[in-house]
Amino acid sequence: MEKIFVYSNTSCRRRLLDSNKIRLYFRRNNYEIVDNPKNADIIIFVTCAYRNEITETALNQIKEFQDYEAELIVAGCLPEIEKEKLSKIFDGKKISTKELNEIDRLFPKNKVKFNSINDADAIFQEQNIKHEEEHFKFKIPVITDIYAYFRELFIKNFLNEHLLIYLYPTKKIFYHVRISWGCLGNCSYCGIKKAIGPFKSKPLNECIDDFKKGLEKGYKNFVITADDVGAYGTDIKSSFPELLGKLTSIPGNYNVSVQDLDPRWVVAYIDDLEKIFKTGKITSVNIALQSGSGRILKMMNRYSDINKIKKALIRLKKSSKNISFDTHFILGFPTETHEDFAETMKFVKDVGFYMGFIYRFSCKQGTEAEKIEPKVSDEEIIKRFDFAKKFLKNQNYKFVSLSKNSFCTFYKK
Repeated sequence: MEKIFVYSNTSCRRRLLDSNKIRLYFRRNNYEIVDNPKNADIIIFVTCAYRNEITETALNQIKEFQDYEAELIVAGCLPEIEKEKLSKIFDGKKISTKELNEIDRLFPKNKVKFNSINDADAIFQEQNIKHEEEHFKFKIPVITDIYAYFRELFIKNFLNEHLLIYLYPTKKIFYHVRISWGCLGNCSYCGIKKAIGPFKSKPLNECIDDFKKGLEKGYKNFVITADDVGAYGTDIKSSFPELLGKLTSIPGNYNVSVQDLDPRWVVAYIDDLEKIFKTGKITSVNIALQSGSGRILKMMNRYSDINKIKKALIRLKKSSKNISFDTHFILGFPTETHEDFAETMKFVKDVGFYMGFIYRFSCKQGTEAEKIEPKVSDEEIIKRFDFAKKFLKNQNYKFVSLSKNSFCTFYKK
């Protein structure tokens, strides 16, 4: 019996779900799943490459994996996003995120095919969201620092219990329902779209069945996830509000968190979403604003009517007393001025997010943003981190800077 070690270097829920599906695929084909690469015959590394520092970590881990006697297969987003960098250190088998079914071609003797593995079957087959960092010299400092910091210092005292960042480290059990693949957006800074493929919604009845399976198994905390969650149904004569409405109308004692909801869908569906949120079933929503400046949003190729976004978010926030909003922003996008970033901080103040993340702009090779000039200097980015810290403190936020000014988080005291 061949032994398989499956590892992912990401906190992305979709890639972790893919990792679990791969484990279940091999288990159903009578392989042994091991928890240490030194015991494996085959290592499958499911990668992430959305930021440059994550890419470099993954490349270093690939070098380490090649020191083991096992055959290495590199899967996930890195093979598509960073083809050139990967080819310099690795010439073995690769599977991109959009072509995971190709794993059958690499293992032609397997009787159970990968496309027969359902998300609902794989989500908690192992509940494997643990990063086996002890096997590596090159760890993922952002993920590790966030986990330790929130768990040890303030998570139980300060964070709303419905936030996903509370649920994960405190080991509350959650159930993911993936509703689609791919993204309709065309953000100028993003390389992920190359890896995840065209947009495709899961049939409405399958989403509902997945949700009901979770309820039948006794799960209480549900996460609605996708690369572009609000785009659901645009290709199958349905919509995100239709799906969310049907899910939240199912009887039971449960909470629903929505991940990666683009602001444009909030504006487009505000009337329907407001009604759904009033049910109290939706307890956490992640809305990736990226900037509070309409000018910068236009350069990012994102929905840019800031006033409409702000009004829609305030309406949603008022629709339920128990709901928590979190967001994230990109600091230092090319041509961003101090005034642009000040508009982002003002947006946080006006909407009153419960918490958020600020990421330093990471210029991905081959994206439109790579060609936009002028770039914001490192010195200026540090100044803006300092500005953000002072501003957020004055708004009663706690500001935690991690990973050498490439990432930080803020949350309500």
